[in-house]
Order: sequence, then C-alpha cells, then structure tokens
Amino acid sequence: MSIVVGYYGNNGAVIGGDRRNIIFRGDPKKREELEKKLYSGEIKDEEELKRIAEELGVKVYIEDERVKVKKIDNTLVGEVRSIGADSRRRRMYLTKGMCAIVDILNDDIVNKSIKKGSGIIIFGNKHLKEMVSKELKKYMYDFNRMSIEEVKEVIEDILRKCCGGPTSSKDFDILYTDKREKDLEKVIEKDLEELRRYREELRQKMIDFGKVMAIVDKIENNGEVGVIKNGKLVLNEDHLAIDKICPNPKIFKEIEVEGDFEEGDIVVIENGTMKVKGKDAILKTNYIICRK
Repeated sequence: MSIVVGYYGNNGAVIGGDRRNIIFRGDPKKREELEKKLYSGEIKDEEELKRIAEELGVKVYIEDERVKVKKIDNTLVGEVRSIGADSRRRRMYLTKGMCAIVDILNDDIVNKSIKKGSGIIIFGNKHLKEMVSKELKKYMYDFNRMSIEEVKEVIEDILRKCCGGPTSSKDFDILYTDKREKDLEKVIEKDLEELRRYREELRQKMIDFGKVMAIVDKIENNGEVGVIKNGKLVLNEDHLAIDKICPNPKIFKEIEVEGDFEEGDIVVIENGTMKVKGKDAILKTNYIICRK
C-alpha cells in the first residue's frame, strides 16, 4: 500500500497515485514486524528497508510499475490493495460533485458509501496519509474556488513533495475531469464486473500454471519405461506419454520411436536420454514420457 489522493467538488474531480508495489516473503510474524516499522514511518529510505528486512530474514521485492489510477468515461478511479490469502481492495470513484468508496474482499463488495458535494479522499499507509493530509489542509478550503486544473496542479505538487520514500515511488500518475458522470452506479458496476473477469482469468492461469508445473515435475529422467511391440514403444503401467507440455495435453500409451531397436527390446531413460536397455542404441521420439 502506498498513496492515492482524490478530490471531488462542483468544479470537477482530480485523482493522483504513486506506482509502488511491495511484496514481502518470509515468516508471517517477521513480515508483520517489518510492515509495522515501514508503514509507521520508522524506516526512512529503501536502503534501511533492505537492511532491516535482511536482519529479520524477510525477502522484499519492490517494483514501481503498478498504475493505481484510471479514468472511465467521466469517472476517476483509484485503488489500493493487499494481496495475500485473500484479496482486499479499496477503490474510490470520483466525478464532479460525487464520490463513492468501495471495499472489496475477493469478488464481493463488503462496504460501499456514496457522498455528494465536495471532499478529499486519501488512501494509503498512516505515515504517508498524515504527510499528504497536512499539506492538503493548506489548500482544501480554497479548492472549490479554483479551476479544476489549478486543483490538479496543487495535488500534483503535494504528491511530488511527499512521494519518494520507502513506501512510495517518485513517479506518480494524475488525472482530472470537469464533467459529471451521468450514472456513477453503472460505472462502478461495470468496473467491478471487469475486476471479476480479471480475477477469474487469473485463477485459470494459476490453475493452468499448476498443471504445467505438475507435468514438468513428472517428466521421467531415469528409469525403465516400456517395451518395443509391433515397432512401437508400449509404455508400462507406471508411465504415459504426452504430445506437449501444456495444461491439457493429449495422452498416449503407445508412441512411435526412431532408432536401432528390435522387437521385445526394453526401453529405458538414463539421465534424460532414451535408450535400448543394455545397448548403446539411442532412441528418439516426438513425445514426452512422464511418470503417472
């Protein structure tokens, strides 16, 4: 989690967010200890973060490529998320004179609130929220009297001033609109349906990846695999052949092989090479032999 800032009022709406994404790997208690230090502002820079993470035995992966804000028609959308055993997301939807905040657990909306008029919304960790809020207080009562372009410039300056610590990237994205969304609820519904489709596609990719890795793990590297019968390799009960490594390959019990072999020869695989047992004759095939 890092920072997403939104403004909505009678002059339009503005949203800005950094691009940082941090992934922690390691003992849950140690991760929690590290995150507490990080998000309280105790850790001042990335070097200190990496040093403390190493001391705690926690792996930290930092990337600054995740865009957290977008525009749908006349609605600005910003999101912060926490992905673990469950996927927790908080989204703000801003348009001229209106704002909605939606909390999502996995595929379900667990909370939604809609506000009209004007206001400022800040998502992020406690330390960054306090920094940004302190700066915004200097201007927030003037925002309704400014043009939306001027509001954008102020928020942009504040993000530039506050971003760049260990929990946020130096680069950020900022968007604005001076138009009112005709049907904000419809935009939210459409956006959340796209999220469900994305999560379903992601689930399927993870399932397919798991299948592929299971197949790779079963590829035979050493062992007796079958016998030559009628010019083909007939695999024994412990093995099968597939046409390619993919989530749903075609499966075979008899396959064509090439090489110097005779009827009744036993076929083995030694260090990944298929041979006739007791001979130096190497056999080739277009199939992949796996353990069941």
